[in-house]
Amino acid sequence: MWQSIITFLVNHTPLLYLTQSLWRDEAFSVWIARDGFAEIIRRTSGDFNPPLYYIFLHFWMQIFGRSEVALRSLSVVFFILFLVATYKFARTVFKTHYNAKITTLLMALNPMLLYFAFELRMYSLLVLLVTSSMYFFYTKQWKWYVLVTTLGMYTQPFMAFVILAQSLYLLITRCIKQALINGMSILFLYLPWIPTLLTQFRASGPMWMYPVDLITITSVLGNVFFGYEGTPGDLWWLMQLFSVVFIGIIIWLAKRKQMRPKLLLFVTWIFVPLTTVVLISLIKPIYVHRYVIFTTVGEVFLVSFFLQSLPSKKLQTYLKTGIIICLTIINLSVISFHRKVDLQTPFEDIRTQLQPNDVVYAKTPLVFYEALYYTPETTRVFLYNPAGITPPRFVGSVGMPKEVWAKNYPLFPKRAFVVYEDGTYDVQSVLTKTNALSR
Repeated sequence: MWQSIITFLVNHTPLLYLTQSLWRDEAFSVWIARDGFAEIIRRTSGDFNPPLYYIFLHFWMQIFGRSEVALRSLSVVFFILFLVATYKFARTVFKTHYNAKITTLLMALNPMLLYFAFELRMYSLLVLLVTSSMYFFYTKQWKWYVLVTTLGMYTQPFMAFVILAQSLYLLITRCIKQALINGMSILFLYLPWIPTLLTQFRASGPMWMYPVDLITITSVLGNVFFGYEGTPGDLWWLMQLFSVVFIGIIIWLAKRKQMRPKLLLFVTWIFVPLTTVVLISLIKPIYVHRYVIFTTVGEVFLVSFFLQSLPSKKLQTYLKTGIIICLTIINLSVISFHRKVDLQTPFEDIRTQLQPNDVVYAKTPLVFYEALYYTPETTRVFLYNPAGITPPRFVGSVGMPKEVWAKNYPLFPKRAFVVYEDGTYDVQSVLTKTNALSR
Protein backbone atom coordinates (compact mmCIF):
# COMPACT_ATOMS: atom_id res chain seq x y z
CA MET A 1 0.00 0.00 0.00
CA TRP A 2 2.70 2.48 1.03
CA GLN A 3 4.68 1.62 -2.07
CA SER A 4 1.65 2.43 -4.22
CA ILE A 5 1.15 5.75 -2.46
CA ILE A 6 4.80 6.72 -2.90
CA THR A 7 4.71 5.70 -6.57
CA PHE A 8 1.61 7.81 -7.12
CA LEU A 9 3.11 10.84 -5.37
CA VAL A 10 6.36 10.63 -7.33
CA ASN A 11 4.70 10.15 -10.71
CA HIS A 12 1.44 12.09 -10.51
CA THR A 13 2.12 15.09 -8.26
CA PRO A 14 4.64 17.96 -8.48
CA LEU A 15 7.15 15.66 -6.74
CA LEU A 16 7.80 14.37 -10.26
CA TYR A 17 9.50 17.68 -11.01
CA LEU A 18 12.01 16.87 -8.27
CA THR A 19 12.90 13.32 -9.31
CA GLN A 20 12.70 13.14 -13.10
CA SER A 21 15.67 13.34 -15.48
CA LEU A 22 17.51 16.59 -15.93
CA TRP A 23 16.87 18.38 -19.19
CA ARG A 24 19.35 20.41 -21.22
CA ASP A 25 19.25 23.73 -19.31
CA GLU A 26 19.42 21.98 -15.95
CA ALA A 27 22.38 19.85 -17.00
CA PHE A 28 24.00 23.04 -18.32
CA SER A 29 23.61 24.57 -14.84
CA VAL A 30 25.49 21.61 -13.35
CA TRP A 31 28.28 21.96 -15.90
CA ILE A 32 28.73 25.68 -15.17
CA ALA A 33 28.70 25.20 -11.39
CA ARG A 34 30.79 22.05 -11.08
CA ASP A 35 34.23 23.72 -10.89
CA GLY A 36 35.70 26.65 -8.99
CA PHE A 37 34.73 30.31 -8.79
CA ALA A 38 37.05 31.48 -11.58
CA GLU A 39 35.71 28.83 -13.95
CA ILE A 40 32.11 29.77 -13.11
CA ILE A 41 32.87 33.38 -14.03
CA ARG A 42 34.52 32.33 -17.30
CA ARG A 43 31.65 30.07 -18.29
CA THR A 44 28.90 32.53 -17.43
CA SER A 45 30.80 35.19 -19.38
CA GLY A 46 30.33 33.00 -22.44
CA ASP A 47 26.62 32.53 -21.78
CA PHE A 48 23.80 35.00 -20.99
CA ASN A 49 23.07 34.75 -17.26
CA PRO A 50 25.23 36.23 -14.48
CA PRO A 51 27.02 33.95 -11.98
CA LEU A 52 25.23 34.32 -8.62
CA TYR A 53 22.93 31.30 -8.91
CA TYR A 54 25.75 29.08 -10.14
CA ILE A 55 27.94 30.09 -7.19
CA PHE A 56 25.18 29.02 -4.81
CA LEU A 57 24.76 25.79 -6.78
CA HIS A 58 28.51 25.08 -6.66
CA PHE A 59 28.62 25.10 -2.88
CA TRP A 60 25.29 23.26 -2.67
CA MET A 61 26.75 20.41 -4.76
CA GLN A 62 29.79 20.25 -2.52
CA ILE A 63 27.55 19.66 0.49
CA PHE A 64 24.60 17.65 -0.80
CA GLY A 65 25.89 15.87 -3.89
CA ARG A 66 24.79 15.70 -7.53
CA SER A 67 21.65 13.59 -7.61
CA GLU A 68 18.60 15.10 -9.32
CA VAL A 69 16.80 15.48 -5.99
CA ALA A 70 19.79 17.04 -4.25
CA LEU A 71 20.44 19.52 -7.05
CA ARG A 72 16.84 20.63 -7.45
CA SER A 73 16.42 20.98 -3.71
CA LEU A 74 18.34 24.25 -3.88
CA SER A 75 15.53 25.76 -5.93
CA VAL A 76 13.01 24.36 -3.46
CA VAL A 77 14.85 26.10 -0.63
CA PHE A 78 14.73 29.39 -2.54
CA PHE A 79 11.00 28.82 -3.12
CA ILE A 80 10.38 28.27 0.59
CA LEU A 81 12.30 31.46 1.39
CA PHE A 82 10.20 33.20 -1.26
CA LEU A 83 7.02 32.09 0.53
CA VAL A 84 8.43 33.48 3.78
CA ALA A 85 9.15 36.78 2.02
CA THR A 86 5.65 36.72 0.53
CA TYR A 87 4.07 36.29 3.95
CA LYS A 88 6.16 39.16 5.35
CA PHE A 89 5.24 41.40 2.42
CA ALA A 90 1.55 40.44 2.51
CA ARG A 91 1.42 40.94 6.28
CA THR A 92 2.70 44.48 5.76
CA VAL A 93 0.28 45.20 2.90
CA PHE A 94 -2.90 43.56 4.21
CA LYS A 95 -2.30 44.16 7.95
CA THR A 96 -3.77 40.80 9.01
CA HIS A 97 -2.29 37.32 9.47
CA TYR A 98 -5.27 35.70 7.74
CA ASN A 99 -4.95 37.68 4.51
CA ALA A 100 -1.18 37.17 4.52
CA LYS A 101 -1.69 33.41 4.87
CA ILE A 102 -4.20 33.33 2.00
CA THR A 103 -1.81 35.27 -0.24
CA THR A 104 1.05 32.94 0.64
CA LEU A 105 -1.10 29.89 -0.04
CA LEU A 106 -2.08 31.28 -3.46
CA MET A 107 1.61 31.78 -4.24
CA ALA A 108 2.43 28.22 -3.14
CA LEU A 109 -0.29 26.81 -5.41
CA ASN A 110 0.34 29.02 -8.43
CA PRO A 111 1.16 26.65 -11.34
CA MET A 112 3.88 28.87 -12.80
CA LEU A 113 5.70 29.45 -9.52
CA LEU A 114 5.27 25.87 -8.30
CA TYR A 115 6.68 24.30 -11.46
CA PHE A 116 9.80 26.46 -11.47
CA ALA A 117 10.26 25.87 -7.74
CA PHE A 118 11.72 22.50 -8.80
CA GLU A 119 13.69 23.68 -11.85
CA LEU A 120 17.47 23.44 -11.60
CA ARG A 121 17.80 27.02 -12.81
CA MET A 122 17.86 30.48 -11.30
CA TYR A 123 14.14 31.25 -11.51
CA SER A 124 13.12 30.56 -7.92
CA LEU A 125 16.10 32.61 -6.72
CA LEU A 126 15.03 35.40 -9.07
CA VAL A 127 11.47 35.30 -7.69
CA LEU A 128 12.83 35.43 -4.12
CA LEU A 129 15.07 38.42 -4.87
CA VAL A 130 12.42 40.36 -6.81
CA THR A 131 9.82 39.85 -4.08
CA SER A 132 12.33 40.89 -1.41
CA SER A 133 13.32 43.88 -3.53
CA MET A 134 9.68 44.96 -3.84
CA TYR A 135 9.17 44.50 -0.09
CA PHE A 136 12.13 46.69 0.81
CA PHE A 137 11.02 49.15 -1.88
CA TYR A 138 7.50 49.27 -0.41
CA THR A 139 8.80 49.71 3.16
CA LYS A 140 11.45 52.23 2.03
CA GLN A 141 14.35 50.27 3.50
CA TRP A 142 16.63 51.63 0.82
CA LYS A 143 19.96 50.06 1.84
CA TRP A 144 18.44 46.59 1.86
CA TYR A 145 16.60 47.41 -1.34
CA VAL A 146 19.81 48.34 -3.17
CA LEU A 147 21.62 45.23 -1.92
CA VAL A 148 18.87 42.74 -2.81
CA THR A 149 18.14 44.37 -6.15
CA THR A 150 21.81 44.25 -7.10
CA LEU A 151 21.90 40.57 -6.22
CA GLY A 152 18.95 40.18 -8.57
CA MET A 153 20.95 41.81 -11.35
CA TYR A 154 23.72 39.27 -10.71
CA THR A 155 21.12 36.50 -11.04
CA GLN A 156 19.20 37.27 -14.24
CA PRO A 157 19.39 40.25 -16.65
CA PHE A 158 15.60 40.72 -16.74
CA MET A 159 15.87 42.11 -13.21
CA ALA A 160 16.59 45.37 -15.04
CA PHE A 161 12.91 45.53 -16.04
CA VAL A 162 11.93 45.37 -12.36
CA ILE A 163 14.21 48.32 -11.66
CA LEU A 164 12.60 50.15 -14.57
CA ALA A 165 9.16 49.55 -13.04
CA GLN A 166 10.31 50.72 -9.61
CA SER A 167 11.94 53.83 -11.05
CA LEU A 168 8.82 54.70 -13.02
CA TYR A 169 6.74 54.34 -9.86
CA LEU A 170 9.06 56.76 -8.04
CA LEU A 171 8.83 59.24 -10.91
CA ILE A 172 5.03 59.03 -10.92
CA THR A 173 4.95 59.59 -7.17
CA ARG A 174 7.44 62.47 -7.55
CA CYS A 175 10.31 60.81 -5.71
CA ILE A 176 12.83 61.69 -8.41
CA LYS A 177 15.76 62.11 -6.03
CA GLN A 178 15.24 58.65 -4.54
CA ALA A 179 14.99 57.12 -8.01
CA LEU A 180 18.35 58.67 -8.94
CA ILE A 181 20.01 57.55 -5.70
CA ASN A 182 18.74 54.00 -6.10
CA GLY A 183 19.72 53.81 -9.75
CA MET A 184 23.23 55.16 -9.22
CA SER A 185 23.84 52.88 -6.22
CA ILE A 186 22.79 49.75 -8.12
CA LEU A 187 24.76 50.82 -11.19
CA PHE A 188 27.90 51.28 -9.08
CA LEU A 189 27.58 47.83 -7.53
CA TYR A 190 26.87 46.27 -10.92
CA LEU A 191 29.79 47.97 -12.71
CA PRO A 192 32.11 44.92 -12.54
CA TRP A 193 29.70 42.91 -14.69
CA ILE A 194 28.75 45.58 -17.23
CA PRO A 195 31.73 44.99 -19.59
CA THR A 196 30.81 41.28 -19.67
CA LEU A 197 27.16 42.16 -20.25
CA LEU A 198 28.05 44.37 -23.21
CA THR A 199 30.25 41.65 -24.66
CA GLN A 200 27.39 39.16 -24.31
CA PHE A 201 25.03 41.51 -26.14
CA ARG A 202 27.48 41.97 -29.01
CA ALA A 203 28.07 38.23 -29.32
CA SER A 204 24.47 37.12 -28.78
CA GLY A 205 23.65 36.50 -32.45
CA PRO A 206 20.41 34.75 -33.46
CA MET A 207 18.30 33.33 -30.63
CA TRP A 208 15.80 30.51 -30.39
CA MET A 209 12.88 32.66 -29.17
CA TYR A 210 9.87 33.00 -31.44
CA PRO A 211 8.58 36.48 -32.33
CA VAL A 212 5.57 37.62 -30.33
CA ASP A 213 2.26 37.65 -32.16
CA LEU A 214 -1.28 38.77 -31.42
CA ILE A 215 -2.09 35.55 -29.56
CA THR A 216 0.94 36.00 -27.30
CA ILE A 217 0.07 39.62 -26.56
CA THR A 218 -3.61 38.99 -25.83
CA SER A 219 -2.88 35.96 -23.62
CA VAL A 220 0.31 37.07 -21.86
CA LEU A 221 -1.30 37.72 -18.47
CA GLY A 222 -2.74 34.22 -18.49
CA ASN A 223 0.48 32.70 -19.75
CA VAL A 224 2.61 34.06 -16.93
CA PHE A 225 -0.02 33.23 -14.29
CA PHE A 226 -0.54 29.61 -15.31
CA GLY A 227 2.85 28.94 -16.91
CA TYR A 228 1.21 28.08 -20.21
CA GLU A 229 3.57 27.60 -23.17
CA GLY A 230 1.16 26.24 -25.76
CA THR A 231 0.90 22.61 -24.63
CA PRO A 232 -1.78 21.42 -25.10
CA GLY A 233 -2.34 23.72 -28.04
CA ASP A 234 -6.04 24.41 -27.65
CA LEU A 235 -5.99 26.46 -24.44
CA TRP A 236 -4.93 29.86 -25.76
CA TRP A 237 -8.51 31.07 -25.51
CA LEU A 238 -8.50 30.30 -21.79
CA MET A 239 -5.33 32.34 -21.32
CA GLN A 240 -6.95 35.19 -23.25
CA LEU A 241 -10.07 34.89 -21.09
CA PHE A 242 -8.03 35.04 -17.91
CA SER A 243 -6.18 38.09 -19.26
CA VAL A 244 -9.52 39.85 -19.79
CA VAL A 245 -10.72 38.84 -16.32
CA PHE A 246 -7.46 40.09 -14.82
CA ILE A 247 -7.89 43.48 -16.51
CA GLY A 248 -11.40 43.52 -15.03
CA ILE A 249 -9.92 42.90 -11.57
CA ILE A 250 -7.63 45.89 -11.99
CA ILE A 251 -10.55 48.09 -13.05
CA TRP A 252 -12.56 46.87 -10.03
CA LEU A 253 -9.69 47.73 -7.67
CA ALA A 254 -9.05 51.10 -9.34
CA LYS A 255 -12.58 52.20 -8.48
CA ARG A 256 -11.77 51.90 -4.77
CA LYS A 257 -9.87 54.97 -3.64
CA GLN A 258 -8.25 53.25 -0.66
CA MET A 259 -6.70 50.70 -3.03
CA ARG A 260 -5.19 53.09 -5.55
CA PRO A 261 -1.82 53.87 -3.89
CA LYS A 262 -1.01 50.17 -3.46
CA LEU A 263 -2.57 49.26 -6.79
CA LEU A 264 -0.19 51.55 -8.68
CA LEU A 265 2.85 49.72 -7.31
CA PHE A 266 1.60 46.27 -8.26
CA VAL A 267 0.33 47.36 -11.66
CA THR A 268 3.73 48.84 -12.55
CA TRP A 269 5.37 45.64 -11.21
CA ILE A 270 3.38 43.61 -13.73
CA PHE A 271 2.84 45.79 -16.77
CA VAL A 272 6.09 47.74 -17.12
CA PRO A 273 8.28 44.60 -17.51
CA LEU A 274 5.74 42.77 -19.68
CA THR A 275 5.07 45.75 -21.93
CA THR A 276 8.76 46.53 -22.32
CA VAL A 277 9.72 42.95 -23.11
CA VAL A 278 6.89 42.55 -25.62
CA LEU A 279 7.76 45.82 -27.38
CA ILE A 280 11.43 44.86 -27.63
CA SER A 281 10.36 41.45 -28.95
CA LEU A 282 8.63 43.11 -31.88
CA ILE A 283 12.15 44.03 -33.04
CA LYS A 284 14.32 41.30 -31.48
CA PRO A 285 12.54 38.38 -29.81
CA ILE A 286 13.41 38.13 -26.11
CA TYR A 287 10.04 37.15 -24.63
CA VAL A 288 9.99 33.84 -22.77
CA HIS A 289 7.40 33.49 -20.05
CA ARG A 290 9.84 32.09 -17.48
CA TYR A 291 12.14 35.10 -17.93
CA VAL A 292 9.37 37.33 -16.58
CA ILE A 293 8.22 34.92 -13.87
CA PHE A 294 8.48 37.69 -11.28
CA THR A 295 5.39 39.34 -12.80
CA THR A 296 3.43 36.26 -11.72
CA VAL A 297 4.01 37.30 -8.11
CA GLY A 298 2.47 40.70 -8.80
CA GLU A 299 -0.53 39.02 -10.43
CA VAL A 300 -1.15 36.79 -7.43
CA PHE A 301 -0.97 39.80 -5.12
CA LEU A 302 -3.62 41.58 -7.19
CA VAL A 303 -5.87 38.51 -7.15
CA SER A 304 -5.50 38.50 -3.37
CA PHE A 305 -6.29 42.23 -3.27
CA PHE A 306 -9.45 41.53 -5.25
CA LEU A 307 -10.55 38.77 -2.89
CA GLN A 308 -10.04 40.98 0.15
CA SER A 309 -11.97 43.83 -1.47
CA LEU A 310 -15.20 41.88 -1.96
CA PRO A 311 -17.94 43.29 0.29
CA SER A 312 -19.40 39.90 1.24
CA LYS A 313 -17.34 37.68 3.57
CA LYS A 314 -19.32 34.67 2.41
CA LEU A 315 -18.50 35.44 -1.23
CA GLN A 316 -14.84 35.88 -0.27
CA THR A 317 -14.83 32.43 1.35
CA TYR A 318 -16.53 30.77 -1.62
CA LEU A 319 -14.15 32.35 -4.13
CA LYS A 320 -11.02 31.61 -2.10
CA THR A 321 -12.07 27.99 -1.66
CA GLY A 322 -12.95 27.67 -5.35
CA ILE A 323 -9.65 29.17 -6.49
CA ILE A 324 -7.62 26.94 -4.18
CA ILE A 325 -9.45 23.85 -5.45
CA CYS A 326 -9.02 24.93 -9.09
CA LEU A 327 -5.30 25.59 -8.64
CA THR A 328 -4.83 22.20 -7.01
CA ILE A 329 -6.64 20.46 -9.88
CA ILE A 330 -4.59 22.40 -12.46
CA ASN A 331 -1.31 21.48 -10.75
CA LEU A 332 -2.24 17.80 -10.84
CA SER A 333 -3.57 17.97 -14.40
CA VAL A 334 -0.47 19.51 -15.98
CA ILE A 335 1.95 16.90 -14.63
CA SER A 336 1.91 14.90 -17.88
CA PHE A 337 2.81 17.98 -19.91
CA HIS A 338 5.87 18.66 -17.76
CA ARG A 339 7.49 15.24 -18.03
CA LYS A 340 11.06 15.38 -19.25
CA VAL A 341 12.59 12.87 -21.63
CA ASP A 342 13.71 9.88 -19.58
CA LEU A 343 17.50 9.89 -19.76
CA GLN A 344 18.07 8.16 -16.44
CA THR A 345 17.11 4.73 -17.82
CA PRO A 346 19.23 4.69 -21.03
CA PHE A 347 22.29 6.02 -19.24
CA GLU A 348 21.93 3.39 -16.52
CA ASP A 349 21.98 0.85 -19.33
CA ILE A 350 24.96 2.51 -21.03
CA ARG A 351 26.97 2.60 -17.80
CA THR A 352 26.63 -1.16 -17.38
CA GLN A 353 28.05 -1.73 -20.87
CA LEU A 354 30.87 0.81 -21.04
CA GLN A 355 34.29 -0.73 -21.59
CA PRO A 356 37.53 1.16 -20.81
CA ASN A 357 38.00 2.46 -24.37
CA ASP A 358 34.34 3.19 -25.16
CA VAL A 359 33.05 6.73 -25.59
CA VAL A 360 29.68 8.48 -25.47
CA TYR A 361 28.55 10.67 -28.36
CA ALA A 362 25.77 13.22 -28.06
CA LYS A 363 24.05 13.07 -31.42
CA THR A 364 23.18 16.80 -31.26
CA PRO A 365 24.14 19.75 -29.03
CA LEU A 366 20.68 19.51 -27.47
CA VAL A 367 21.64 16.38 -25.54
CA PHE A 368 25.33 17.11 -24.92
CA TYR A 369 25.07 18.46 -21.37
CA GLU A 370 22.78 15.62 -20.29
CA ALA A 371 25.44 13.21 -21.58
CA LEU A 372 28.06 15.04 -19.52
CA TYR A 373 25.87 14.84 -16.42
CA TYR A 374 24.90 11.17 -16.70
CA THR A 375 28.29 9.82 -17.80
CA PRO A 376 30.61 9.20 -14.82
CA GLU A 377 33.78 10.14 -16.72
CA THR A 378 33.14 13.36 -18.62
CA THR A 379 36.31 12.88 -20.69
CA ARG A 380 34.46 10.08 -22.50
CA VAL A 381 31.74 12.45 -23.77
CA PHE A 382 31.90 14.05 -27.23
CA LEU A 383 29.57 15.93 -29.54
CA TYR A 384 29.06 14.06 -32.81
CA ASN A 385 29.74 16.84 -35.30
CA PRO A 386 31.02 15.36 -38.60
CA ALA A 387 30.45 18.62 -40.51
CA GLY A 388 32.40 20.68 -37.96
CA ILE A 389 29.58 23.21 -37.56
CA THR A 390 29.99 25.59 -34.61
CA PRO A 391 26.91 25.24 -32.37
CA PRO A 392 24.91 28.43 -31.79
CA ARG A 393 25.53 30.31 -28.57
CA PHE A 394 22.04 29.71 -27.21
CA VAL A 395 22.56 25.92 -26.94
CA GLY A 396 25.54 26.43 -24.63
CA SER A 397 28.36 26.46 -27.15
CA VAL A 398 30.66 27.85 -24.43
CA GLY A 399 31.05 24.24 -23.26
CA MET A 400 31.44 22.71 -26.71
CA PRO A 401 34.91 23.68 -27.99
CA LYS A 402 36.43 21.87 -30.96
CA GLU A 403 38.26 19.54 -28.58
CA VAL A 404 34.99 17.74 -27.79
CA TRP A 405 33.81 17.45 -31.41
CA ALA A 406 33.83 13.96 -32.88
CA LYS A 407 33.80 13.76 -36.68
CA ASN A 408 33.97 9.98 -37.00
CA TYR A 409 32.96 6.89 -35.12
CA PRO A 410 35.83 5.06 -33.37
CA LEU A 411 37.57 2.05 -34.92
CA PHE A 412 36.47 -1.36 -33.72
CA PRO A 413 36.78 -2.71 -31.04
CA LYS A 414 36.23 0.76 -29.58
CA ARG A 415 32.58 1.72 -29.48
CA ALA A 416 30.57 4.94 -29.38
CA PHE A 417 27.29 4.95 -27.50
CA VAL A 418 25.35 7.50 -29.53
CA VAL A 419 22.62 9.22 -27.50
CA TYR A 420 19.65 10.91 -29.18
CA GLU A 421 17.40 13.71 -27.97
CA ASP A 422 14.44 11.37 -27.51
CA GLY A 423 16.30 9.31 -24.89
CA THR A 424 17.24 6.40 -27.16
CA TYR A 425 20.74 5.33 -28.12
CA ASP A 426 22.64 2.96 -30.35
CA VAL A 427 26.18 1.66 -30.53
CA GLN A 428 28.43 2.59 -33.45
CA SER A 429 31.93 1.71 -34.54
CA VAL A 430 33.83 1.58 -37.79
CA LEU A 431 34.77 -1.67 -39.61
CA THR A 432 31.94 -3.59 -37.96
CA LYS A 433 28.20 -3.72 -38.33
CA THR A 434 26.16 -1.25 -36.27
CA ASN A 435 24.66 -2.82 -33.18
CA ALA A 436 21.30 -1.10 -32.84
CA LEU A 437 20.08 -0.76 -29.30
CA SER A 438 16.92 0.91 -28.03
CA ARG A 439 16.02 2.40 -31.41
